[in-house]
Amino acid sequence: MYSCKAMLFATREAHNVKYILTIFLLSLLIHFPSCTPTGIGQSRYVNSSSIHNYQPRSNLGTDKHHIAKARYSAVDIHCHWGLDQDPEKLIEAMDQRGIQQAVNLSGDWGLKLEQILTKFHGYAPDRFIIFCSPDFNLIDQPDFGQRMEKFLANAHAKGARGVKIYKNLGLRIKDKSGKLVPVDDPRLDPIWAKAGNLGMPVLIHTADPAAFFKPTDRFNERWLQLERRPNWSFHDTQYPSRSELLAQRNRVIARHTNTIFIGAHVANNAEDLRSVGALMDQFDNLYVDIAGRVAELGRQPYSARQFFITYQDRILFGTDRFPGRPDQPRYRIYFRFLETMDEYFDYYDHPFPPTGEWKIYGIGLSDKVLEKIYTLNAQRIFK
Repeated sequence: MYSCKAMLFATREAHNVKYILTIFLLSLLIHFPSCTPTGIGQSRYVNSSSIHNYQPRSNLGTDKHHIAKARYSAVDIHCHWGLDQDPEKLIEAMDQRGIQQAVNLSGDWGLKLEQILTKFHGYAPDRFIIFCSPDFNLIDQPDFGQRMEKFLANAHAKGARGVKIYKNLGLRIKDKSGKLVPVDDPRLDPIWAKAGNLGMPVLIHTADPAAFFKPTDRFNERWLQLERRPNWSFHDTQYPSRSELLAQRNRVIARHTNTIFIGAHVANNAEDLRSVGALMDQFDNLYVDIAGRVAELGRQPYSARQFFITYQDRILFGTDRFPGRPDQPRYRIYFRFLETMDEYFDYYDHPFPPTGEWKIYGIGLSDKVLEKIYTLNAQRIFK
């Protein structure tokens, strides 16, 4: 009797030991995946350091065009540079890249605007176009509208050719009550109307890419970008929704049909070209630039090519850089995207993809369309 009980106990213990050993071995495989045996038809886990260092290079044997100069003398409608730049060196860089005119959107207001106009527009008025910006810090002044009308008239008389609106309108600018000033605030109507009367186009940056308004999690296609720049995320109740911001801008465009509006960054909706096209169908006074959005456009080459052909008279070339910036060879990427049918190439000019983990494709536009986008459309706006 005793021996039977002992045997039964021993058998149970053996099963327990086997179970414990099995669990232990499984835990080793989970915590130390490099120990997992590999062979034909088997795979193993890759540790995080391997993923971090993974930078694959394509083995595709497709065409690779290196275009250093635009096919037509271009107007870069979307540049930013400061007083530290040398106008002569800028012109030299422009000539190397086939840029006939560069639009500096960073004129702002006050003393800075006067200095920018003097140093660049005064040096070469046929090469440099300067935009000004309203001082929204004055929004609570009772005569704000009149002051802005006077500001625009004076800036125009001194050589400013357009108005730049930054994305902080709608997202960060507040009045004395502590409330955000919406893009379509009636107090701003004198600005839009006066710009139209003076023939000054308004280049307006409203909202940001769709990913910036979504949770910064594993499903966000710009997760790496937002991890590097968390202040670019607007997924927070303190901000209006992206759809509301774009609706505010659209109401302004609808109210001021005599004013030309340029929607910066493909109207900040390059992810949805059908929506942008519908907006351009609705508003004849809306143009768009392509600055900073070749990454979005180039990953949807069929849709992008059709969009460029359909709206060829109201798309403007722009880069969101400036000629001669040594660490940003963005012009060559833009030329390649617009002029060639090259496949699966890098859209970025950084050591890492700044927007998302993908490649882009060229859309090979015709000479007729290219000339409009590079040159003729901008010349028509500034005539």
